Amino acid sequence: MKRNSWLVAVLVGALYAVLPGAAAAQVANVGTIEVIVEDTDGGRLPGVTVTATAPDTVTKRTAVTDGQGVATLDALAPSAQYTIVAELSGFQNQTVNKVLVRSGQTASLRVTLSIAGLTEAVTVTAATPIVDVKSATAGQDITLQLTESLPTGRSYQSYLQLVPGVLPDDQTTSGNPAARSGMNYSDIGGNFGVSSDNVYYFDAINVTDPVTGTFGANLNTEIIQEQKVITGGIPAEYVGSPGLISNVVTKSGSNAFHGSANYFFQNSSLVAENDHGASQEFSTKDNGYTLGGPIYRDKAWFFGSYRYVNREDDVATLDTNEFMRSVDNTQHQGFAKGTWAATQNDLLSFTYLSDPTEITGRRDRDITNARDRGQDQGGHRYAGNYSRVWGSTLLEVAANKHNGEVSQKSAIREASVTALFRQTDPRALTDQQLGGFGQDLINQRDNIGVMATLQHTIGAHTIKGGFNWDKHINFRDTLYVGSATYTSLAARYAGAGIRAADIPGGSWSGLDFDVSNTSDFNGFIRTIDGRPDRARFYAALDLNGDGVITSAEAGQAIVFNTVGQLGTVNYDRTFQAATGPQETSSKGVSFFAQDQVTFNRLTLNVGLRAERWEHFATTGENIYTFDWMWAPRLSAVYDLMGDGRHKVSAYWGRYYDPIRNNMTNFAGTLTGSILEEQIYVLGDWVTYRTRGGPAVQDAFFSPTTKTPYTDDLQIGYGVDLGHNMSFDALYFNRRTRDILEDYDLELYAEPHGYSDDPNGYLAPDSLFLGYNYFGYAANPGSNFVIGTLAGGERNFQGLEFVFRKRFADNWQLLSSYNWNDGEGNTNSDSNADFQGDVLFLDPRAPYQYGTQPGLIKHILKGAGSYTFNMGLQLGATFSWNSGTVASRTFLASGRNLPIRVAPADAYTFGGTTQRWLAPDAVGSLENPSWGQLDLRAQYVKGFGTTNVEFFVDLFNVLNNQDPVRNQDLVAGSGATAFGDPIQWVQPRRAFLGARFRF
Repeated sequence: MKRNSWLVAVLVGALYAVLPGAAAAQVANVGTIEVIVEDTDGGRLPGVTVTATAPDTVTKRTAVTDGQGVATLDALAPSAQYTIVAELSGFQNQTVNKVLVRSGQTASLRVTLSIAGLTEAVTVTAATPIVDVKSATAGQDITLQLTESLPTGRSYQSYLQLVPGVLPDDQTTSGNPAARSGMNYSDIGGNFGVSSDNVYYFDAINVTDPVTGTFGANLNTEIIQEQKVITGGIPAEYVGSPGLISNVVTKSGSNAFHGSANYFFQNSSLVAENDHGASQEFSTKDNGYTLGGPIYRDKAWFFGSYRYVNREDDVATLDTNEFMRSVDNTQHQGFAKGTWAATQNDLLSFTYLSDPTEITGRRDRDITNARDRGQDQGGHRYAGNYSRVWGSTLLEVAANKHNGEVSQKSAIREASVTALFRQTDPRALTDQQLGGFGQDLINQRDNIGVMATLQHTIGAHTIKGGFNWDKHINFRDTLYVGSATYTSLAARYAGAGIRAADIPGGSWSGLDFDVSNTSDFNGFIRTIDGRPDRARFYAALDLNGDGVITSAEAGQAIVFNTVGQLGTVNYDRTFQAATGPQETSSKGVSFFAQDQVTFNRLTLNVGLRAERWEHFATTGENIYTFDWMWAPRLSAVYDLMGDGRHKVSAYWGRYYDPIRNNMTNFAGTLTGSILEEQIYVLGDWVTYRTRGGPAVQDAFFSPTTKTPYTDDLQIGYGVDLGHNMSFDALYFNRRTRDILEDYDLELYAEPHGYSDDPNGYLAPDSLFLGYNYFGYAANPGSNFVIGTLAGGERNFQGLEFVFRKRFADNWQLLSSYNWNDGEGNTNSDSNADFQGDVLFLDPRAPYQYGTQPGLIKHILKGAGSYTFNMGLQLGATFSWNSGTVASRTFLASGRNLPIRVAPADAYTFGGTTQRWLAPDAVGSLENPSWGQLDLRAQYVKGFGTTNVEFFVDLFNVLNNQDPVRNQDLVAGSGATAFGDPIQWVQPRRAFLGARFRF
């Protein structure tokens, strides 16, 4: 049955390749070799037949040198084992072995032919071309030869840590590291180490989660042929990204049968004592299999893989270190690929990939059993690719479908109750997190689309163009356990007379309804104005009897004393008024054209990319179409010595950051589940905001909304040092503008909402925007509008130095140093945060501009290995960073917001009196610096065409267990006070493995 299921998978992949609803993304899976053929006197030789083949790929290319003695071999799969044969009648044939081809790059190779004599052929081993003197693209190709010699996390996400400039992962939720100007911080939870600005591909299948912008799929690392990571200088043929672009190119079958079987193992007995979580026991089992070979020699090949991964963890609380639960994570990763060479110039492939994963709970130590939930994730991907080479023209067509899932189910079948405490009152996390997680959520995230590119070389010009069509679909079905989730005051405050005005002061462990927040307060007033018992509320809340309830009056008159859920005091809840499934979507189309032209030593790449996205509501109607965005990309690369070894480069380009489906959901959830945010007043739950449903749309895209963009300026120098060594130096400067946010129009477009002073909005430094800024004449009637954040900006610059020695003479090394600087006045990143809802967080407000949270100023890395002749290989990685910048924060609606001045210190700015940000809030903290040394020892024993390998990885050899993050909430969390460590370097641990290859 399994054999038949793989066949079905391949056939389904072929079907998707021809269906009109399939899709793919533009990204290079192949590379190029430019062969310059000369005679012994240095004269160029036309008419030379040049052929490229490699034993681990199925691509074979033949070209003839032109009048300049140049033959270009396009569409070559990545490999370090290419053999180049140059043949011309009357000359000795020359064979060059071990030529390296990297995806998206051009390897320049010089070959010299001698007049035929007694020796008819010459065979040499190439000094691998290291520097691409025609490209300004920054990044690294991560090869199996590198990763399989180093202590790594056995995932393509962990391999990103080898790339220069990539920031450290989150210690518990790894796999989405930040790079360059990609955000490394989120107000939600105050987390760093998780970026939503990267783009992830498998064989040109876009597997980026369209909702979160994080990776959306996993695979067996045994199937990786090459992982190309681009961090800057991105030409027009690629989508742009403020972070990094990762493309995994998978293996294909060849004319020889080959495969592997492995077993990797780790458990807590191989781990040093954890100084900060002694009861956290765990074990990991990881075994996988691959098999590839010919279906019909020289014509058709197959490659397949299966991997089973299981991890079991015991989790202890962060604040008290008490055992809470065991968590089981089981993954099944399948892969099948069929390749057919219809002719030497026509190649067709079909791919199937799956990664269903079941996780029984959360490993986060600040999530108690009350908040625990299981998770189902993963899905199926199908792709078809066709390429044709004829003469100097290359055509590529691809189609794919990607399915991803991130569904959750509450472990405890009770409503969620979060208990709030005063900053000074002792409590533990278990006192704050009561009830259950409170939600069951089915969440499917799919990508589909098609692409095509055409490249033609004429003279010194390589002209390339193409198009891409994508569709992102998000299906959701949410059910609240007990119909509501609650934020309450802890039971100890019953009868204490806590007023609504007391909680926003910043001295409480959390905040939901904020009586001083215009959106919250005005929504509350609208509701009571529409109630039949309106008079009862006005009698109690209109303290001066003038017929108007002010926020100050409500703050004094609303008192929370009623005991409700689990003995806590009623304060705020989210009530699910209706249930039902919801599906939103977005569609994007892009075109690009670029010309790479070489004038002697100078190569210019001039390109233009055009992109447009449409967004669709749960009703299927179009809710917004963004304008066409035009992204110019320009680079100049100069071969300093004319020998293909030294280059200087300059680049400028614009990257657009298309709006993700989380914002489509915000503006387009018009059917299905309806949520009402409510405050408890005078014995009733009173709705102050409705989310979802047709009655009140949660948000509109305002007519003037623009697509966020980043401008990238890059200047670089690269040199091939010989002996497979290279050095690169790079400066980059990035400016991010037109940042997206949601706005409360009653605050920013209504004079009475902006300030108690009727003329406050007219002040010279006013933050008031008016309806015209958003393209409206009046309020459209939604809770919020999505718009371009006025004055929002982020500015990054940095230096990067990289030394790389590719494997030769038994050793290899990749080392780097990065200096980074980042400032700005917003960390919004398509997440509907608090900017736009409150004036004190406006980008133009006092003390908002500063060092960006998440910045790491200094990063040092090294990774290398040495292979001894007896089969022993030693590898090591080292990393150090200067610590992550953070802000002093308070918690509001699950977000860590910069602290404000005390109520007594409120002052007037921009025509309104506010508790503006404290001068030492934004970017004022720097977490401790830390580093880690990891080692690997591996022994390989060969038996003919088979190898048996044994290895041990030792992570954190020095067992420093240094803190990497301190508590930034001034009120603390649970028993963890402000400034206390909450994350540490994981203790020293060993990882054992064995592999059989043939």
